[in-house]
Amino acid sequence: MAGRTIRTRLTALALAVTTATALVVATAGAAPAATKVKPGGTITYGLESETGGGWCPRTARLAISGIEVAAAIYDTLTAPNTKGQIKPYLAKSVTPNADFTQWTITLRTGITFQDGTPVDAAAVAANIAAYRDNLLVGQGLKNIASVTVANPTTINVATVTAWPQFPWFLYLDGRMAIVAPKQLNGSNADCASNLIGSGPFKLAEPWVVNTKLVTTKNATYWQKDANGTALPYLDGITFVPVPEANQRVNGVQGRTFDVIHTSDGLQVDALNQLKGTLNLMQEKPGRREVRNYLMNAAKAPLDDLDARKAVAMAIDRNQVNELRNAGVFDVANGPFDSQVMGYLKNPGFPKYNPTEAKKLVDAYKAAHGGSFSVVLEHTNDPANAEEAALLKQQLAKVGIDATLKPDDQTNFILAAVGGNYSILLWRNYPGDDPDVNYQWWQNGSLLNFNDFVDATIQQNLDAGRASTDTKTRTQAYQAINQRFAEQVYNVWAYYSAWTVAANKKVQGLAGPPLPDGGGQPAFLYGRHPLLGISIK
Repeated sequence: MAGRTIRTRLTALALAVTTATALVVATAGAAPAATKVKPGGTITYGLESETGGGWCPRTARLAISGIEVAAAIYDTLTAPNTKGQIKPYLAKSVTPNADFTQWTITLRTGITFQDGTPVDAAAVAANIAAYRDNLLVGQGLKNIASVTVANPTTINVATVTAWPQFPWFLYLDGRMAIVAPKQLNGSNADCASNLIGSGPFKLAEPWVVNTKLVTTKNATYWQKDANGTALPYLDGITFVPVPEANQRVNGVQGRTFDVIHTSDGLQVDALNQLKGTLNLMQEKPGRREVRNYLMNAAKAPLDDLDARKAVAMAIDRNQVNELRNAGVFDVANGPFDSQVMGYLKNPGFPKYNPTEAKKLVDAYKAAHGGSFSVVLEHTNDPANAEEAALLKQQLAKVGIDATLKPDDQTNFILAAVGGNYSILLWRNYPGDDPDVNYQWWQNGSLLNFNDFVDATIQQNLDAGRASTDTKTRTQAYQAINQRFAEQVYNVWAYYSAWTVAANKKVQGLAGPPLPDGGGQPAFLYGRHPLLGISIK
């Protein structure tokens, strides 16, 4: 495949693709409209990982930690609300023509970047062009035919085909941050580290990689709360990367950190026991991201359907969930959570059956010189290492030889992009509109990390993208769900729900309402707004 050849040239431009979860939050929400909030104070936020590649649109590879920092420094043109709708944010409006092939983005007036330059149509169009040129992020924007500046506040976007869900791609799970021209036009290194946005906080001092990123309040930020108080409330946020989830939990207990996030099941369980001493914001079932074991369908032994079935039937997903998550998560059978269009309770994914798995393994070995071996690749934090070790034990029971390969997050992503892997312990598939998954599953896409070519999936991706009819779209995504179950491209493990924990003095984790009556902002893929956080 040409895509595979290109991938091997692009590993240095890898994109972290761990995406998307529920749009519903539990506790520690925004302050009520009638409540006066006293501005001031600073917090330290313990992040899951470092974003080593930085925040340049041309090269950014943002996982949740990078997206959370981006939520502080930058604004996105659109943003999702808790009803699963995408709403204008930095943009005043995003409107289509009758057949959804022409879109008009109208910007709010009077907003400036943190260096004083205007957030105008030329700057936004340059950002969209930069994201399109990113050979990985740009996979999601291939349906854009042209971007033109109509006037200082208006951008016109033409699409190749009808694209009713285009506004979701102006958000890209929080990745499509709008940066200032000075940052965008700098050298690659300067663009990656000289963060200049229009968001509620700005870079206060040079970023110290793997140590801290310090922000201070953007005194000219454009939003106010319902009482007319300027946002953000805080004077600053310091972000500190701490890959070990238990260290983050210990840190928020010991006040080393004021806020942390985690999707580690055991640590979520530990935080649940601390509800009386911490403020928790937790994702509820419905739109969570999916933990899955991503299989390379283009590389032996997993280019063989029976081999993939053997792996799936050898893995006791209930045991994995109980031992690694204390049972706080739910076992998944497909790429969609229960409130996402396309969800099916039983799409036909193979059940745990070690006896049948052993038969398939023996048959594969008989046809392939007695060998059936895989590599379980995972990030090098303790929780992932222990999950991989458990999978190795389960596979060994049916005769599959598994080798463990720990990586830092950068090399882990490089393995996916380059196709240099066997099985990846992955999490992805956002709980927003399912059209957002198009780039992950499209034939020939550099983000189709399974590297499958599947006419059934492609046909239904196209049908789901083009239609505005809920029934038609639901049937298309259900067909995709069933096809994944038949072809076993992934082993669906469990729905991974994020928790944000803070000490009791920290309020407003969910953020204020979106502008212009857009509703409450979504807690999507662990990302939450930071402009409404305050200290009481």
